[in-house]
Amino acid sequence: MNSHLHWNEIHRVVEYEGPIFTLERSRQRSADGRVGEYVLVNSPYWVNVISTVCDNSGCECFLMVRQFRHGSGRTQLEFPGGLVDPDEAAESAALRELTEETGYHVGPAGLQELGRTNPNPAFMCNIVHTFYAPQVHRNGSQSLDANEIVDVHLVPVDDILAERRPEFSGHAIMLAALHWWRLHTGR
Repeated sequence: MNSHLHWNEIHRVVEYEGPIFTLERSRQRSADGRVGEYVLVNSPYWVNVISTVCDNSGCECFLMVRQFRHGSGRTQLEFPGGLVDPDEAAESAALRELTEETGYHVGPAGLQELGRTNPNPAFMCNIVHTFYAPQVHRNGSQSLDANEIVDVHLVPVDDILAERRPEFSGHAIMLAALHWWRLHTGR
């Protein structure tokens, strides 16, 4: 149907291999014979987990984390999440990341996958999975990686929905996650 739009890879070379992604050069040929070179970022899949809990005053809040992001040079307010380890299922990674970053555990309702998307299909090769944990409870403390510094916050759902938290709304992956949650909850 759209075969005139398709490109086929001829050759791929890893130019840089880092701890969270590889930078690859891909030589490709279009259906009409043109040849071009493209740079691809190949990263493990990512997960994030949305949960709502009530704070001490009964206000419905998102369970969120705040951490410094080196790309933006600022702190960001995010749903807990991270990388899927090799040979790990996305759901297992979501459970692990939620517990590691927040000390919260998923209740009997378990996790529901809300959606998945490619962060930027122009040059990225990975997928981010968004999960919803309708019941969570605090049952421990954080277990962070060596260079992680993460604060846990209960943020009123209304603050996020009304875009009163610019450190959240400036993060495209978090906006995608919120989109999936809103579709699921009708909010």
